[in-house]
Amino acid sequence: MNARTTLYETIFVLHPELTEEEAEEAVQSLNKILEDRGSETIRIERGGKRRLAYPIRKQRYGYYNLIHFRALPDALLELERVYRLNDRVLRYISVRYDKEEQMTGFTRLPDDDGREDRRRMGRRADSYRGTLDDRRAAQDDEPTPNIEAGADEEPETPNVTAAGDEEPETSLEAAEDAVADDEEVEEATG
Repeated sequence: MNARTTLYETIFVLHPELTEEEAEEAVQSLNKILEDRGSETIRIERGGKRRLAYPIRKQRYGYYNLIHFRALPDALLELERVYRLNDRVLRYISVRYDKEEQMTGFTRLPDDDGREDRRRMGRRADSYRGTLDDRRAAQDDEPTPNIEAGADEEPETPNVTAAGDEEPETSLEAAEDAVADDEEVEEATG
């Protein structure tokens, strides 16, 4: 190829109502446009049908596709002109790279790992906050602040001390006694 060719990556999202065959045909026709303009296709990746981050033209899903290629700038201009005219293309972006090592591909989350946790904990539970066990371990390490206590006051803790040779109370019994004492004080003052 000529020394003026540039390395490009283009990602485009196709309409979700297309069948798999129609989506594949659209990818091949866009690749043919590049080849007709003298470009060299390095790699084509299909990301499959995925949920969009936000609705585009009232669609929530789309077929993601990625093409890496070397071409002259006019080939990219023609490709983007076809993107704009084609109703099947919901969204596209093209990026120029200096080196082939900088290019990326699609990273796909496994479909069945942790899906139940994501439903229960929210969309980003595992990817941003770690696993459920990691979060529980972190909670055990951090002291929990007493919201009812003032900024200058120390949080109240129940006084559980053993007197003499008596056995110390278990934490459950101590908590029940503390609640009973609080109720008695409220009844007496109330």
